[in-house]
Amino acid sequence: MFNQKAPVLTLCFIFTLLVLSSCSQTLKTTSPLSLNSEKPTKVTINKQEKLPKPTLSISQDAFLQGLLAQDIARAQASAKKHILPHWPRIRMRSTFVRQRIVNTLTSMDAPLSLQLIPIVESGYQPYALSRTGAMGLWQLMPGTAQGLGIKKNPYNDGRRNVEASTRAAVTYLQEQYKRFGNWPLAFAAYNMGPYGLAKRLKKTAWTLSDGLENMPAPRETRNYVRQIIGLTALFNMQTITFPAPIQTQAITLHAPIDLKQLANSSKLPNSLLFQLNPGLHYSQYLRHDITIHAPKKSLISLQEAQHSHRPKYIKVKLRSGDSLWKLARQHHTNVSHLRKLNPKMPRTLQIGMSVTVPAHSFARATEASNPMLSQGRRIRYKVHKGDSLWSISRRFGTSTHAIARSNQLSRNSIIRPGDRLWILARI
Repeated sequence: MFNQKAPVLTLCFIFTLLVLSSCSQTLKTTSPLSLNSEKPTKVTINKQEKLPKPTLSISQDAFLQGLLAQDIARAQASAKKHILPHWPRIRMRSTFVRQRIVNTLTSMDAPLSLQLIPIVESGYQPYALSRTGAMGLWQLMPGTAQGLGIKKNPYNDGRRNVEASTRAAVTYLQEQYKRFGNWPLAFAAYNMGPYGLAKRLKKTAWTLSDGLENMPAPRETRNYVRQIIGLTALFNMQTITFPAPIQTQAITLHAPIDLKQLANSSKLPNSLLFQLNPGLHYSQYLRHDITIHAPKKSLISLQEAQHSHRPKYIKVKLRSGDSLWKLARQHHTNVSHLRKLNPKMPRTLQIGMSVTVPAHSFARATEASNPMLSQGRRIRYKVHKGDSLWSISRRFGTSTHAIARSNQLSRNSIIRPGDRLWILARI
């Protein structure tokens, strides 16, 4: 009996081993570890399709460290909605100034993501002027700029100067970062002022884990911070990219010089030198040498052309006793030529009127303005505590007489906080 059943038992034993081996292989391919490694991948893909989720490289950016994932995702969505529609124009503007912003940030050992703040502040428009008088890429107020060492002289405005304004703004932001301990609060302080923010934080403490929506700041400031955070995330994800900036180099030009004529002779676009040098007040510098930034590929032609491009025409202001005959004689021309140069000149001349004349003498010349400066920009200004017609006129580059005339006031009129004035800004 034993001999007859042995083959059968052996076959049963082998069959059992085969079944157990098959079950073991099945268990290995469907282990809990394997299931966990697949399911999160599918979930992550679904979430990314609905709402952007920061990656590890994004979270390493100094501006985003410690922020809640949902805050970053919402900020990205907000930046996409409000800024991406304007991105082509911002990209174009950045080519003229971004190289020097990045160079300044590098020299100050500051986060390179700070180059994104001018997008929110001014749309990378160095000539931007707000209704409150803030100006330039970084929208610096006159008092703040002066406190940070920015100087304004008759030939150049530091708030529009790329390097000077960047150094001042970054210094200010770094101070706020040291004071408040994180970048979102530093941005809030830059927007609303550090004293107002400190006062709010004293009443309501806030940390990054509390969420951006709960930051004790006005809604406008929270939105401002959110835009910067969103742009930073998009920049790190390469959803937005900057074009290569124009490579420039400093060059000193000797007076008298006409920048428009110089650009034409060097085959440069008429506005290029003013886009690269927004701090300039004038297009002509008749008595003072200036240092500007110019495209590296055009340096030789500019250096060769500057000595042979004195201004052909200048403007002079009429004084008591002036006449067209007298001006014509002083500038080696005739009355008929002067009238051709000034087709809109009235028959009756007035003291203070500007007249274009051939450039034979610069003694009485008035240098022509930078053509990209806002000329006659009309602003509706709300008077604040401490304002006067004199301080407002200084802020917007106009005169007390001009403000009084635009608002039917006398020069001695009393203005009060809350009053609204029409102002023709000249800066």
